[in-house]
Amino acid sequence: MKKKQAELQNNFADMLDAAIAEAKGITSDAHKVVDIITFCEDPKYLNLLGQDPPLNLWPMQKIVLKIFYRGTPGNEHIQLTGEEEQVLFDISISEELDYDLEKGGFTQVINKYKRSSLFTHMLLIMGRRSSKTTLVSLIAAYESYKLLESPEGNPQKKYGIAPDKNIHIINVATNENQALDPLFVEIESRLSRSPYFANKINQSKSRKGKIHLLTESDKRENEARIKRGMGVLVDGSIVLLSGHSNSSGLRGHATIVLLFDEFAHFVTSSGRSSGDEVYNALIPSMKQFGSDGKVVMLSDPKGKQGMFWRLFQMSQEEKSAENGEKTYPHDHLLSIQLPTWRMNPTKEFTREVLEKTEKPKDPTVFHTSYGARFVGIEGIRLFDSEKIDFAIDAAKREPERGDSRYMYYVHLDPATTSHNYALSMCHKETLSSPFFGTRTKIVLDICKFWTPQEGRPIEIKLIENYIKELCSKFRISSVTFDTFQSAQTIQNLKFMNINAFETPFNDHYLIEIYGHLKTLLNEGDLILYPNEKLIGEMKCILGRVAKFGLRRFADKKSEYPTDDCCDSLAGAVYQCLQKVMVPSLPTSRVVRLGFK
Repeated sequence: MKKKQAELQNNFADMLDAAIAEAKGITSDAHKVVDIITFCEDPKYLNLLGQDPPLNLWPMQKIVLKIFYRGTPGNEHIQLTGEEEQVLFDISISEELDYDLEKGGFTQVINKYKRSSLFTHMLLIMGRRSSKTTLVSLIAAYESYKLLESPEGNPQKKYGIAPDKNIHIINVATNENQALDPLFVEIESRLSRSPYFANKINQSKSRKGKIHLLTESDKRENEARIKRGMGVLVDGSIVLLSGHSNSSGLRGHATIVLLFDEFAHFVTSSGRSSGDEVYNALIPSMKQFGSDGKVVMLSDPKGKQGMFWRLFQMSQEEKSAENGEKTYPHDHLLSIQLPTWRMNPTKEFTREVLEKTEKPKDPTVFHTSYGARFVGIEGIRLFDSEKIDFAIDAAKREPERGDSRYMYYVHLDPATTSHNYALSMCHKETLSSPFFGTRTKIVLDICKFWTPQEGRPIEIKLIENYIKELCSKFRISSVTFDTFQSAQTIQNLKFMNINAFETPFNDHYLIEIYGHLKTLLNEGDLILYPNEKLIGEMKCILGRVAKFGLRRFADKKSEYPTDDCCDSLAGAVYQCLQKVMVPSLPTSRVVRLGFK
């Protein structure tokens, strides 16, 4: 009975498809396109379930594909199940994401699905190990299949394009290596393992980064040319091409699908490889395909700037008409932002596991790389307040004299704008535990801050005398300075037989020293004493994503709008660790050796 009922339902669906096709003026010899899920799983097409091992679509992968393709030819009947809609609702109430809460937050995605919007753009904003590349490789294969199944097997005729003009599906990456791996490798894998594409890939003309697919029209043309004795054959007029953002060879093609890999990491400044420039250069080549053209951007997020962020914001725009009804000017834009634990169902990537294994390494990186959150120009807190509190030894005070067992390291940060001066002194201790073995901990002994009075600069002689006094009470191994206006002080100190030298003062160096400071803090290997200004700066200092990594800067609106003490601590910690660091780290330039 159930089997007969299913047959009746299938027959009714076929009849309805035929009626819709006739209403749209599609001829009876048009190829019938199956829906996206059938295409992925059916043995005649990608046969994901029949591979060894089977490639099972994750629940969220199915949801994303259904939302993106719902209502398009072949997908008129595809819809989310009640259980799948509940998953989206759970995300909207339990995840902290970057959607505008005044416009409904993540529920915008649900509302767009229910409005039956047809999407031409999709932003996949997802954390690491979310299998974004697999998802996009399925889209590339499906779009290729749709072209091959054009009426009469002739997509050029369908779109009014010259018969000898290739139609492209282009993957764009940040550089040449990224272009060929990993996204295009997955696209190649989808096609080469598929029974459907077995007799359609032109193996003799395809190469790494480029695949030619032969349409039925191409095959008929080649048969006719062979009969006429012609040696020049059609290579395959559907071309899957991979390139990078600097490649001028991507422009000028008839392009129906653009796939941008790690789009948020394209250079955001002006230049040929900027996200804005590449996007604006390639989009005009899609105009001839109308709403059939597709743009898919996949990336973990970066900063709240550039084309990726702007498109994310545009996808949420709404306007109110005179009658009070809301309109949605960019309903063709679908933005799906999901943390890793929502996409990846495996036990290694649950929220609980990731917060335990990845968050302690670097909470800020965890926030962006796994939480899939954008970091704004205003930044986010660089250090975890709980980690800072854990590092404070409430009973510890500044020592009056040093312990002869230890060498001490002093770093000074002369502020470049405020004329402040900050100094930190640290030493390292090796501690043994029956549970954790031997560990090296960095101990902060002194953090001192000088600020000018009544607009007058600080007397450098006071700083030099203070350092000299420290050297008389502690075994100072080194006194280091940032390069800014420190040459004279270093010169004066070396005449006192003090080991003083300069350190670099550039983005790479600052990222390096702050990276080690964060690692020590997160792993519980930093011991601080209750210094109000230092602790305040550490809890207020911000970080944001930059070209070479996370950059730090003071929060000018906070109670502690400076970063001088933090800089001096990071520099002192770095010098403490210098002897056990790998050779590739930045090195310091020694001015004079010896200590008093």
